[in-house]
Formats: sequence, structure tokens, C-alpha cells
Amino acid sequence: MRILNKNFNSKKKVTVIGGGIIGLATACRLAQDSFDVTLIDANKSKNRASIATAGIIGGSSVIPWANDHLWKKIPSMILNKEGPLKVMLPLPKDFMSFIFKSHKAGSNFEISKSSKGLAELGLKGWAEWQSLLKPHRKLRRFFSQNGCLLYYSDNEEYLNEIENNHLRRKRGMKIRTLKTKDLFLKIPQTCDKKPSGTLILKAGHLSDPLTFQDSLTKELKKKGVKKIFARANSFELIENKIKNVITNKGKINCDYVVICSGTGGKDLAKELGSDVSIIPAWGTSIILKKPEIKIKLPILIEKKGFAIVPNSNDLRVAGLVQVGGKTNNRNMKFENILLNQVKKIFGSFKFKGIKSATGARPLTSDSLPVVGRSPNFKNAFFNFGHGHWGMTHAPVCANIISNLIGERKNKINIKPYDISRFN
Repeated sequence: MRILNKNFNSKKKVTVIGGGIIGLATACRLAQDSFDVTLIDANKSKNRASIATAGIIGGSSVIPWANDHLWKKIPSMILNKEGPLKVMLPLPKDFMSFIFKSHKAGSNFEISKSSKGLAELGLKGWAEWQSLLKPHRKLRRFFSQNGCLLYYSDNEEYLNEIENNHLRRKRGMKIRTLKTKDLFLKIPQTCDKKPSGTLILKAGHLSDPLTFQDSLTKELKKKGVKKIFARANSFELIENKIKNVITNKGKINCDYVVICSGTGGKDLAKELGSDVSIIPAWGTSIILKKPEIKIKLPILIEKKGFAIVPNSNDLRVAGLVQVGGKTNNRNMKFENILLNQVKKIFGSFKFKGIKSATGARPLTSDSLPVVGRSPNFKNAFFNFGHGHWGMTHAPVCANIISNLIGERKNKINIKPYDISRFN
């Protein structure tokens, strides 16, 4: 049982900005800890990272995206028509500064630090979701823990992952190598002659992320969380405190503010005097309705940048990244690439229909999220920039924020996630 600080008035008002999975988990924990919570949602479910997500929890969650190995591959990724990365014009604001900082964060020394920071959040994700949802047991039906498979089409792909697998073990992930025979005990036969895999034993996944988030929103409303569809634009400040959140629909009075608005967190943080190196990396997901292919665990094909995940009776395929360009619309090219890549692995198969979603993953230049207290305003807190790990980090970081507001000590070192590292 969580115990609040006896000297702390837990009925104080907290405004959470951002209605994606990070904002929902944060609001859920704060409401359970007896705060009066208002959730501001600007976009409903459109273009969120948590809508176009693969929904894997604790998969490849200790490997920083910013690393030296990536930079060598970027030219070939961009030139490959079916590659995992597209760079389009116009580029995001501060893009060159972001690339410079990312390159610096990709050194072996920095990777060691950032992977440790990711592990502190990533390896706790599954257990923290189970804890957070204790009062909402019906929502646990969306969660399955059958592991996660890293799939290698050939021996070259397997050898390229040896270093990453060493880092996974070093950070405490329980993994097992699967040769071809053992691999086909886990998934259907594939088109590759001699594939292999790495099984991440304690990983899980979320089936139907959109329905889960809608269901969690309904549960929060029952618990008294107020949801307002509005866009937070700025703040009314008095000395070193936020008095009101200023939205396009008026002011919202608050005792505390938590910014959970993904890539939008950058502009709101700047309003509070803090800079963040972050860009939107647009990803795509497709859902294949009632396919002939049946799998029981997520499959990550990291070299090609996508994942295949069970989605109730359907199949969800998510991944690829577009930086820049007109990215808030449906990306049919990415949809076709994802479908073609699945067929390259499993061959042609039938399905009843297809749905798609596009969302902006908030990538920080050093791969770590921004979680903690504002250095300039004592009642402002940050919880954004989780990249493609939002589903894994959400309940862990919700605990961190609630502990900070409730003046309780956090069990993990949160300094690596402090926004001051960018200033």
C-alpha cells in the first residue's frame, strides 16, 4: 500500500497536460494517490505515438537509439526505398543541433550511461503496469507476457546483434538464443532458410493499445479525473510558481502541473525557461484483420525497423521512422512497406482488411526521457520524450512524478532524466 506524506495535503489540484499513454498513466497514479486531477488532451487520439505503437513492454528497452553504430547505417537506410528511415523536407526546427548532440551521445561512454538509465525504467515496466492496474483489474486483459523475439533472417544479422545482446545481459535482461529448430517452436515457419532469434524472456505486450487507452480513460473518469479537450498554450506565472494553465478554451487553475505532451513538451518547457533537444519521429502502424498468420508473442525485426505483434484476433505491424516533411497525414508508402516486409518473412497470406495509424514519437537527442521537477518553477514537473518506449516507461514514470509531488523518496536515481542536462 502506498503511504502519502502525512503532512501533505493530498487533495491538491494537479493538471496533467497530454492525453497519451504517459499522461493517462500519470493521471491514474495521481488519482490513486488522492490528488484532484485534471487531464488536458489537445489531439484526442490523432497522431499520438501511443496510437501507432507496437505496444511492446520491456522488449529491446535498454539499447539507446542514439549510438555510433546507427550513424554508419543512416545513408544506406535513407537510400533504400524499403528501409526503416526517411528524411524529408522541411526538416524539424533545430534539426542540425539535434543531430550534433545525438552523435555526441552515441559514444561508447555515453551509451553505457544512457543504457543504464533506460534499464532503470524499461525493466520495471511490466511489474509496474500490474501494480498500477490493481484497482482496474478488467484492464489487465489487454496485457500478455509471452516474451519478445528478436528475429534474425541470417547469420550476419545474428552476429550484428551480439554486442547489443551483451549489453542487454549486462543491464539485467533475461535472454536466450534460439537456433532455427527452437525458433519455429515459437513462431510459424518463415521464408528464410536458416533464421535464428533472441528471446527476451520477461517482455510482454499490449493488445489493442487504442481500445486500452479509451478504456483506461473511462475508468479514470469514474474515479473523478476531469478530462478537458483543449490545447495548453502557456502559463500564468507568479514568482516561481504556476498559477494557471492557459489553454485555447480558457484558464485552468492548479496547484501543480505535469507536462506529458510528447514532442509538444518542448515548447511548453521553453515557456518555463528550459530547453530540450527533441524532435518528432513519425512512425506508422497497420492492423491486419483476421490474418491467416497467428503468433503468440511480439517479433522485432530490428535491422528493418519494425515489429509484428499479436492484436487480439488481428496482427499489428508497427515501425519505420520519418523525420521532417508533412508528417501528420496517413503514410500509405509506409503502410505498403510494412505489409511487404511481413510478406517477405511469412510469405503471402490472406487477411480480412487493414487499418492504419500514424504517430509522432518524441525522440530526445540522448535517448533518455525528460522526467522530474522544473529547475525554475517548484510546482511544475516534466514527463515526456520517451521515444518508442512510452508503453514501457509510462507506469514507472507515473510513480516518479507522484512521488515527487507527494514529497516521497523515489527508489531509483532520477538524475539522468533531469531536464537540466540540456542547458
